[in-house]
Amino acid sequence: RQKQRFMRQSLARRVAKALAVVAVVLFLILCPFPLRVDGDAVVAAQQTIVLEPEVNGVVRKVFVREGQRVRCGEVLAALDDWQYRADLASVQAKHDTAVYEMNRALASNNSSQAGFERVQTEYWGSELARARERLQRLNLRSPIDGIVVTPRIETTEGQFLNAGEKFADILDISRALINVSIDEHDISLLRPGEGASVKLESFPARIWRGNVAIVSPQSTAEGEQRVFYSRVEIPNPNGELRAGMSGRSKVFIGWRPVGYVLFRRPAMWAGQKIWNWIGW
Repeated sequence: RQKQRFMRQSLARRVAKALAVVAVVLFLILCPFPLRVDGDAVVAAQQTIVLEPEVNGVVRKVFVREGQRVRCGEVLAALDDWQYRADLASVQAKHDTAVYEMNRALASNNSSQAGFERVQTEYWGSELARARERLQRLNLRSPIDGIVVTPRIETTEGQFLNAGEKFADILDISRALINVSIDEHDISLLRPGEGASVKLESFPARIWRGNVAIVSPQSTAEGEQRVFYSRVEIPNPNGELRAGMSGRSKVFIGWRPVGYVLFRRPAMWAGQKIWNWIGW
């Protein structure tokens, strides 16, 4: 009856319907559409850098406080330097004496004495460079851009610190890692380097963009489902992203035909059911 009803229609109407069906099929097969996978997103704990003195000394002055933002190379504290300055002055005097004796030997054409004094000058020159380097190490400088998170850091003034002993913790805020839970049916699509967008509850009007840095090789149970975590790296120069913030993330996989994007999940479900029934 459907066939008879179709055949009773005019030729132009039948051709139009056939062309419409062909157009829909071609649209589903040929038209590209962005394929994305999404999941819950949580800002991971940020990296903390430990600042340690390279030499022994007493903390003379602390220039920062807890929660203060610091720049790479900024001096956070200075150790007592009177002993190192005394050593530098002593080495400087010996170096100057060696240079004077070498110049005097050269002026008197005493080549053997000049050679000996040249060796002395080079030796004390190297010692002078080391003394200056030790003096520079007394300034404790931040190795990164970050935030000081050590409580009551100002109370360390007057304390003696050994080389390698912890002085301060600095939170790295240059970037943030977002843990995105991806359903196990979609994990085969993910690759490191793919673009991702994140929308957090703390910033409802803002979209953060980054790239997938790591795809976890091991799944985790979440309720009755198993998920894999992809870690999205996002620039965070202003320190706005903080550990524990939550939201949603979408990872851009690439361009696929519209039909693939629309019917991928139903096709996977149907394939699983057929396999369960037939069991080939």
